[in-house]
This record gives sequence, C-alpha cells and structure tokens, in this order.
Amino acid sequence: MASTPLATLTTPAIPKRPKLNRPVSWLSTMSTGQDVVPRLEDQRKSNRTYSRRSSVDSMITTASQFEPITLDDRIRITFEIANILQKQDFLKKLAKALMLYGCPAHRLEFVMRQASTTLRVDAEYIYLPNVMLLSFFDASTHTTETHFIRQMQMFDMDKLTEVYRLEKLVAFGEVSVDEALELIDRVSVKPPIYPVWLNPFIYAICSLSGCVMFFGGRWQDAGVSAALAMIFAIYEVLSGRFQSFIPLWEITVCIIIGLVAQALMRYQFCFTPVAFSAFIVVLPGYGMAIAMQELVSRQMVCGSVRLVYTIIYSFLLGYGVSMGSALYTTIDSTRYPVSPQCAYDASSTAPMPLESAWYQFITVPLFALGYCLYVKARPNRWPIMFFVALLGYVVNYCMRRWINNVPSQVIQVVPSFVIGVAGHLLTRFTRRMSFDAVLLAIFYLVPSSLGVKAALGFFGHDTSSPASDTIGMQGADFALAMIESSIGITVGLFLATLIVYPRGTTHTPLMTF
Repeated sequence: MASTPLATLTTPAIPKRPKLNRPVSWLSTMSTGQDVVPRLEDQRKSNRTYSRRSSVDSMITTASQFEPITLDDRIRITFEIANILQKQDFLKKLAKALMLYGCPAHRLEFVMRQASTTLRVDAEYIYLPNVMLLSFFDASTHTTETHFIRQMQMFDMDKLTEVYRLEKLVAFGEVSVDEALELIDRVSVKPPIYPVWLNPFIYAICSLSGCVMFFGGRWQDAGVSAALAMIFAIYEVLSGRFQSFIPLWEITVCIIIGLVAQALMRYQFCFTPVAFSAFIVVLPGYGMAIAMQELVSRQMVCGSVRLVYTIIYSFLLGYGVSMGSALYTTIDSTRYPVSPQCAYDASSTAPMPLESAWYQFITVPLFALGYCLYVKARPNRWPIMFFVALLGYVVNYCMRRWINNVPSQVIQVVPSFVIGVAGHLLTRFTRRMSFDAVLLAIFYLVPSSLGVKAALGFFGHDTSSPASDTIGMQGADFALAMIESSIGITVGLFLATLIVYPRGTTHTPLMTF
C-alpha cells in the first residue's frame, strides 16, 4: 500500500470567531474614555515639522478685472472661497458649542473675537440670552453675511473641556480648519458622560446635603426635601415631552412642593428648609451672578434681560410654593403651631443651627459630588473641583462662624476672590481649564448667601408665629438678597482676574469668570 506523502496532508482551517457587537456601558466609557481633542503639548510632540500658524492663506489673485482669468486663477479663487466658508462654518459651530456646553456668557463675545482674529476672519458678534448674532464682512466685495444661532445654555464640562483644548490648538496653529471642523463634529456627537436616569438621584443628593448645610434643616427635613427633589427631576424630564406643558411645569411642581411642605408642618417639620432645598438645583442665583457680570462688563442689553428674567423666575418659584401652601390651608384650616426648632432656625444667622457642625464632613463632599454629576464633569476632574470648592466654603464658613461684626459685603467678596485666584493659578500652572472648579465653588456661595428669613418673606405663607406679620412684609427681600450676593461674587471674581491676568491673555482664550 502506497504511503501518502506529508506534503499532501492538509489540516482543516479553523474558523475565526465572529466579533460580537456588545453594547457599550456608560460606566466603562466614563472610566476609560479617551479625549476627542488632543492636548496642545501632545499635539506639539507629534511628528509635525511645521506649524500652521506661519502659513498665510493667499487672499489675492494675480489677474486683474481687465485680463482673462486663467485656469490657475480659477482654481486659486475656488480654494480661497472654500477656505473662507470653512472658517465661517467652524466659527458658527464653535459659537453653538460654547453656548450649549456652559461657557461663561460674559466671555462669549471675547472668545469668539479671539478665534476669528486667529483665523483672520473679519467678523463681529453680539450675544443675547440664548441667541448669538454673527456678522461676517467681506471688504473686497463690500458685503455682509449675518447668522442667528439660537441655543439654550446648559452644563457639560466634559465637552466644554474638549472645546477649550480645540481652541488652544487653533490659536497656536497646530490644527488646520479641516481638522478643527472634524474635531468639533466629533465632540458634538460624543454621547453624554452620564445617563439621564441619574438626574433624580443627582437632585436628591444636592437637596439632601443643601437642606442641612445651607438652610438649617434637620435630617428628617432633608429626607423629605430629597424625595421632593426626585419628583421635581422626574417632572422636568416628563414635561419636556409635551410642548404645551413646558411653560407651566415650574409652577405646578412648586405647588406640589408647597402643599407637601405645609402639610408636614403638623408633624413638626420645618417649612422653609423642606420647600427651599427641594429645588436648590434650579435656584436662579447663578443666573443672577452671570447677569451682574454682564452688566459690569458693559453688556447692557444681555445683562438687563437676564437680570429681569432671574427676578421674575424667582417670583415664579415663590408663587408656586405659596400657592401650594395656601391650597393646603384651604383644605385644612387648622392652625398648627411652629415647632421651637423651626422658630430658632428662622431667627438664627449661624450655619447649621439645628445639627452638629461635624456633619459638614458628610454634607460638603456630598453636595460637591451631586454638582459634579450635575455639570457632567469627568471623574478625573473631581479632586481639583473639590479642592477649589472646599477652599471657598471654608473661608465663607470661618468668616460667618468665628469672625464677629463682619459686613455682609465682605463675606460675599472674600470667598469669591479666593476661589477666583485659586482657579486662575490652576490654569497658569496646569495649562488646563479651571472653569469647572470655579463653577462648583460658585454653587456653594449662591445658596449660602441667601437668608432664610428673606426666603420666608418671599414665600409669604402664614407660619402662625408672632413674627409672621413682620416676615410677610419682606416679600422682595429674596430677590434683593440674590442681587446683593451676586454683586459680591462678581466683584470678588473680577478682582481675582485683575490680579492674575492684568493684561488678559495673548493666544489662549480666557475660559473663566
């Protein structure tokens, strides 16, 4: 029998395992996700031998109007027009991204002018609340092209950091316009770092810690306010699906909050900490601070519109809470006495009068965690944000607790000055955006600068106490307290900018307060 040679023996091919399209978890992308836009230092270390900042686009052609245009001139003109349109497209997308991801409103026009100067585009910008007007000028044809960009302002510190890095790359000429357009499109389609279903828990964390820390509530008051905050967040998500319900959702949910808070007074719960901290996330104090900064920056139209809106929005929230309180009083006309703890809380000016000060080691980091999730900051930025926020809170707490006879103006200016200097120094030494850290610290200062007594007067409900008539006369003190605290925060932040950046910045955009 003939033997089979070894060369003729064939082994069966092993089939390859097909790739599985497994769904990507948001938690895995949060911890292992890479940056879309590279840092300036990493881009410079790449294998590039030239900088695009030194290359000047040809803006003129060799043919005059009396000579026939050659094919080379036609190609040159085509590329020049395409280059100009690309630059304008990038500036429009940049303005939309800055508005959407939470850039400081009073810095928007400055950042856009700096970007257009870098790209050698003759343009002017006017920012109104939620609207940006862009006008592109062409000196050769004496034409003007105006664009309106409408975008609601939100918070997404993860994507804003990407846009900030992209601005630095463009300012130093490390990317072309084509690459910048590709990067900003990739940032816009990047999925959010945290899912929407976390919002009720984020609101609950902020309300739980803020009730005890800022409004003098007890832990039982904080538990009720956290539950109401979760209802508030769910209500907000559901209201966005019905267009006709959007103008009424704040009033209706505040009616529910006021009704529940008034009903719980019969069980010795405090009305103000429960009702006020339930919507601490949407408090218009930050909008008031931005309005003051715009007015100080001589942006009269935008600052005035935002100021009037925040005041009216404050009264809108208070109207809903007071209506809910009055609605329950109509149902149950029994006058329940105010507990001694609630009366002491309303008259005391000390922080956390009803709970031990040692609980701040729990409430302060918990509040920071909630707002880090709320502004969509990446976990690697949390330590820096915690540090700057705790620095401002410690200064504010020490001045209120141990320094006697300190004017309220000083208490508001000094903490904001400290966090402003800390944020600018972090930007100088780390070469990274520190706006997210300063933003978190501002959220600490806004609620703590508002008086609980002014909030009681603003709500205007009957507390059945001897001081209720006096408190009820202070209906406008809530808005006035917000204006006063916003002015103090504005002065402190601008003083910090003046000391650290007396002449501004040359290339890098000043993405801070």
